Amino acid sequence: MKKDFEPLFEPFTFPGGASINGRLVVAPMTHFGSHEDGTISKEEIDFITARSSDMGMVITACANVTPDGKAFEGQPSIARDEDIPGLKKLASAIQAKGTKAIIQIHHGGSQALPHLVPNGDVVAPSDVFKDGKQIARALKEEEIVHIIDSFKEAAKRAVEAGFDGVEIHGANGYLLQQFYSPHSNQRTDQWGGNEEKRLAFPIAVVDAVKEAIEKHAKKPLIFGYRLSPEEPETPGLTMTETFTLVDVLKTKNLDYLHISLMEIDSKARRGADTDKTRMELLK
Repeated sequence: MKKDFEPLFEPFTFPGGASINGRLVVAPMTHFGSHEDGTISKEEIDFITARSSDMGMVITACANVTPDGKAFEGQPSIARDEDIPGLKKLASAIQAKGTKAIIQIHHGGSQALPHLVPNGDVVAPSDVFKDGKQIARALKEEEIVHIIDSFKEAAKRAVEAGFDGVEIHGANGYLLQQFYSPHSNQRTDQWGGNEEKRLAFPIAVVDAVKEAIEKHAKKPLIFGYRLSPEEPETPGLTMTETFTLVDVLKTKNLDYLHISLMEIDSKARRGADTDKTRMELLK
């Protein structure tokens, strides 16, 4: 091995106290492998364990926290206590390779698929229309509160299943990003309007998950947040909003941020500070 690569295989300790044996991470991969009801399949376990050796940690495919958040065929579920036995097998299989197991939790919002959610009732921050047809309806206040609580319950189930960490999926145009985006959030109540109100839902989810971890975890748990920094639409998320999001997330004592981009060499389009680096935000 080249000396330059040796640090990749050195241990690393996160701010929250949890450690990994190396710095290579398996990113979450959509695999379409869970059973139709969202429980974990043998094929899914075989797929992920084949990629778990010599890694610091593995982040699973995103698991939906509510039935109406399911966004792809074969998506794993963490929405029910009945999901815990299968999730426990998944976590144990990864850990048997000497690797930390992180579960990513998720709600698809307007990207949920009608034929996969109860009664085809797709929900989003605001009504969504395509080609003159409504494809998603705006969430009611009580439904928003229920989804926040569902993320909290999902984090509790992750602890009970033995995972070493939880990652909130706030990227790729799914529900958390939809709430923060001025493109998809047209609400005028406490969950929409100005930047602070649009940010309220994703931060409420972070706080709820953090509360569950602090209450139920018996060991330091790795806690991460995945985000996509920009949207092509105008209005849409720019680096200006993303810097605000990162500033707020800094106050939540996360262990890491996971940046999701379409291309690894993407460059900022709008709202970036060209005079100085914003990497100071991550220190």
